[in-house]
Amino acid sequence: MERHSSPASTQRPITLLVCALGGEGGGVLTEWLVETARHAGFAAQSTSIPGVAQRTGATTYYIEVFPVPLEQLDGRRPVFSLSPVPGALDAIVSSELLETTRQIGNGMSAPPRTLVISSSARVLTTAERMVPGDGRADAQRLIDVVKAFSREHHVLDMGAMAREAGTVVSAVMLGAIAGSGLFPFERAAYEHAVRGGVAHDKVGKAAAASLRGFAAAFEA
Repeated sequence: MERHSSPASTQRPITLLVCALGGEGGGVLTEWLVETARHAGFAAQSTSIPGVAQRTGATTYYIEVFPVPLEQLDGRRPVFSLSPVPGALDAIVSSELLETTRQIGNGMSAPPRTLVISSSARVLTTAERMVPGDGRADAQRLIDVVKAFSREHHVLDMGAMAREAGTVVSAVMLGAIAGSGLFPFERAAYEHAVRGGVAHDKVGKAAAASLRGFAAAFEA
């Protein structure tokens, strides 16, 4: 007897790796994404791998979202992975250009599959600072790597957007993720998470600034 799989059984989680430096709010961004998914009625899971000091390594956050609403799963629950698999990511979002290429060098981005969204901003590494004169890595060469090893890429100055909005880069990264259409969520679901569930006219200054940064990247 022939068996027919339900649409849900043929789906797989949407996978995202977030790369942020210390103090940039990567943990808050991850919480926003999970809250957005749950508010929209989808199952999601996040894990993190701590980096070391502020610039000697990034902290990475791994998020999986099952793209079928829970109400359509007939009581079943998806099983998520605890860590990213090189070459099996749908997207990488990074707050710093060299960290983006570092993850690509680790094999995380697959050209036929992975969307890469990166800030063009640079925070110099210890090795770059130690070189007499100008030891900075060539930004154009880094961008060329992003182009060569991604299905689609967007390079934005997220640092400038964050400064203009008076917020931290995590809010800008969230707007870029929302604007990319990676996840099956409406814009309002993301904004609900940033507001903490309160009404628009009752948000505090920090949430209002985060929403400005979110909007700037969403439109970009």
